[in-house]
Amino acid sequence: MRFTIFLLVFFSSLNVTGQLKQKIADERFMRMEYAMCVDMYDELADKYLKNKSIESSGIENIRRAAISNFQLFRMKKSCYYYTKLQALNKLNEKDREWLIQAHRYLKDYSSAFNLSLESSNLFTSNQFFKKIVEDNANLNSLLEDSLRYRIYPLDLNSDMGDFAPAMHKNHLYYATKSANTKAIHTEYGWDDSYYLNIKIAELTSDSTTGKSQLLRDEFITKAHDGPVSFNSKGDQMVITRNSIEKVKGSDVVRFSLYFSNLINNEWTEPKAFPFNNASKYNTGHAVFAENDQVIYFSCDKEGGSGLADLYSSRIDKNGNWAAPVNLGPNVNTNQNDLFPFVTENVLYFASAGHFGLGGLDIFSYELGSGMKPKNSGYPINTSYDDFGLILDSSNTKGFFSSNRADNIDRLYAFKYVPMEIYLQGIVYAAYTEKESIPSHPVYILNETAGERDTIITNEFGQYHTKLEKGNRYRITTSKDEFVLITEGLISTQGLKKDTTFYCELPLKPTTLQVRLRVVELGTNKIIEYAKTTITDYVLNKESILYTDETGIVIIKVDRNKTYWAHASKKGFVDDNVAFNSANENDKIFDLELKLPPIVKGDKFKLENIFYDLNKSTLRPESKLALDKLADFIIKNDLKIELSSHTDARGSDAYNLKLSQARAQSCVDYLYTKGVKKAKIIAKGYGETQLINRCKNNVECPEELHQDNRRTEVKIL
Repeated sequence: MRFTIFLLVFFSSLNVTGQLKQKIADERFMRMEYAMCVDMYDELADKYLKNKSIESSGIENIRRAAISNFQLFRMKKSCYYYTKLQALNKLNEKDREWLIQAHRYLKDYSSAFNLSLESSNLFTSNQFFKKIVEDNANLNSLLEDSLRYRIYPLDLNSDMGDFAPAMHKNHLYYATKSANTKAIHTEYGWDDSYYLNIKIAELTSDSTTGKSQLLRDEFITKAHDGPVSFNSKGDQMVITRNSIEKVKGSDVVRFSLYFSNLINNEWTEPKAFPFNNASKYNTGHAVFAENDQVIYFSCDKEGGSGLADLYSSRIDKNGNWAAPVNLGPNVNTNQNDLFPFVTENVLYFASAGHFGLGGLDIFSYELGSGMKPKNSGYPINTSYDDFGLILDSSNTKGFFSSNRADNIDRLYAFKYVPMEIYLQGIVYAAYTEKESIPSHPVYILNETAGERDTIITNEFGQYHTKLEKGNRYRITTSKDEFVLITEGLISTQGLKKDTTFYCELPLKPTTLQVRLRVVELGTNKIIEYAKTTITDYVLNKESILYTDETGIVIIKVDRNKTYWAHASKKGFVDDNVAFNSANENDKIFDLELKLPPIVKGDKFKLENIFYDLNKSTLRPESKLALDKLADFIIKNDLKIELSSHTDARGSDAYNLKLSQARAQSCVDYLYTKGVKKAKIIAKGYGETQLINRCKNNVECPEELHQDNRRTEVKIL
């Protein structure tokens, strides 16, 4: 798109007949009529390279051959002549910039990088060289096809040069080289094409009709006209037009901005932007922004970053355009920065100076952010010129220009298909058989944005939601009496294709339902309305419930603990058992206690009776068991013998005395619980009734000695 970059065009009526080739070529080159001088410079350069003449113009002829070919997109030939200058050690700073761009245009990124590295060391203040070197590592990421864009050329393309689209109501406006308006100087010496004009085509739902017509006569001048843009209401137009100025006696065509208003369905005669200065610089490519209070445009006046820079101008309190403000080094480079378009707070523009794939690339920049512009990447950008992007109100589709096919500018429609990233999963209780949890909240924490969302599982405990690209997420849930085993950690950063993440949220129960069944020992008959207790000895806490008519009681306990289950019923001897709720994945833990009928002479061990070492003092945790024994004696009106036994270690006399004292301690406590003295006898047997082989002088493990240390109850 070199012919759209603010141009100097000199018109001449010089008769070339009989003039020297060198003079003709130089004159046409100075008028930027590259199509008319390129072959001459090729011939002059080849002659010098072949003969190695001492002509002072030889080096400059090679340079101008390279430049002319570059401006006509003959990049292979341009590279050829620039590399000849390189071999002769005659590359200046500008030559290096253009050779790097030519290499990149041809996708020879390796040569471009090597030359940039060398040039950045020679010209340390040149930001263009520096950016190529610094950002080269990101090249592959720009080349990756995002697969998110659907791109196709418009049917209305003339294949002669069409670019810079703009939308107004249901029409597409664009600049074209396809129309011969029969005006003066109908052909443009830069590339031997027609001057630019504006055409209009009707828009359909997703494209154009393919039919177009010229904008009316008052918008047609003797040289280039376009591009054009409209305000949000559609009642004001800003157009880039030419004016012909005399500079040092020659005609110079410069770009300037003009405004036209729609009044009574007619566009008024365009009026000049007050900050045009066609005698000194070009101003063009304007668009409206910020509720039409601001325009953004390109200008190549002195004092900018390099060639054409982007500026903004705001309407002041008097309704006039204020002095333009340069957008600064975050946006502008020492190359051309052109074709702005603003939607919401994002500036889209084309640049040859920011790191890209080659030629003009399309970038986006969040206004006021201070961040680096973001390259739109392939397939929006290529190694060719890609520029003039506009978006519709949805910000998901629009149009842009590119000469990607054969160096001819064409209009392309594009549609952005957002990446679809989904999260789905299930919330369940982690029993042996997983139990889904319906209508339950799931928390989606976007750690990148610091936001939290809540979704609810369906009737099957499943959840489903959409995620955004470029974020880190933490997926959690919570439920009383459960603990989350594994939370979900998901990153959508760097995704290139549609993705669905699956995340299970298993909840480990912290409680366990104990289904306690009480039956008669021997017959397994159900004992209804039996008194049951579940005792947590660590907390010294017990829960009391009575069995129903089926002999069953269900009670909830904490997991990972040891409990004692106890059952009693008048007419039956109590039964108890220890159980551990650790590592139980079942929802319900079944437990059965068997109560033998009371029979005279029966004897049973009394569990959970503890004393201090070598003492007869009862420890507090023993009292729970004795409380149940007191209840058993009173309820059944029994007379019992409570006996205490020791192991065989220690002297016989000492053990006998200790056991008697311990038995008496139990009996004394039972008295305090209402047991009559006549109903209970304390008896210490010492080591006289051992129940295993662990007699005197016999080595035994501790657990066998423990079996001998016991407290028993005999029904008298």
